[in-house]
Amino acid sequence: MPVLTRTCAIVLIASAGLLPCPVTAVDRTLQGPSFEDNRLLIRVVPRTPEQIAAFYEARGFPPAALERIRQTCFVTVFIKNKGNDVLWLDLDHWSFSRDGEPLALLDDEFWQTQWDAIGLRQASRSTFGWTRLPRVRDLQHDEPVGGNVAFPGTTRALEVEAVFQTGADRKGAPVRLGLGRVPCMKSTAQP
Repeated sequence: MPVLTRTCAIVLIASAGLLPCPVTAVDRTLQGPSFEDNRLLIRVVPRTPEQIAAFYEARGFPPAALERIRQTCFVTVFIKNKGNDVLWLDLDHWSFSRDGEPLALLDDEFWQTQWDAIGLRQASRSTFGWTRLPRVRDLQHDEPVGGNVAFPGTTRALEVEAVFQTGADRKGAPVRLGLGRVPCMKSTAQP
C-alpha cells in the first residue's frame, strides 16, 4: 500500500480512514508499524507536533491548546475487522511501554484538566474527542475505526502490544499482536 501524504494523513485523522485520499508523494515520516492478515488490518502512524497542531489549528483551537498538543506524543491508529467474527477494541487490553517501563495513555481526565486550565470552549473539546481512538468498541465484519492516542511528550520510541477479544460475547480466541517500536515524532521546525 502506498505511503500517504501529510495532507491526506490529516484527512484520515478526521475521517477515521473512511475517505480515499490521493497519493501525490511519499512522506517517510508517516511510516509506522502495521499488520494485516485475513482477520485484521492495523496501522500505527506517528505524528509530528506540527502535523497534529495544524489539524487542530485549522479547527479554531486557541494557541494555549495548541501548545499543550505540541508537547504530546500523538499516534494515529487505524483498525479494520477483515474477519467474520466480532473484533473488540479495548485499550485496557493493550499495553504500552517505553524502555521496558509501562507507559499510560493520556486519558480523558488528563485532557479535561488541560482544557479546564485554559477554558477551552465545548465545541473544541468535542472536536478533540471525536478525533481520539475509542477506548472500547466492537468492530463488525468489514468495519473500520481510527483515531489518535496520546502519550507524554518525548522523542523516545514506545512499544505497543495489542490484544483484541473476539466473538459477540468476547469469549472467542483473542488476537495478540506485538506491534514493536513506534517513534514519538520530534518537531521538524528549525531551531
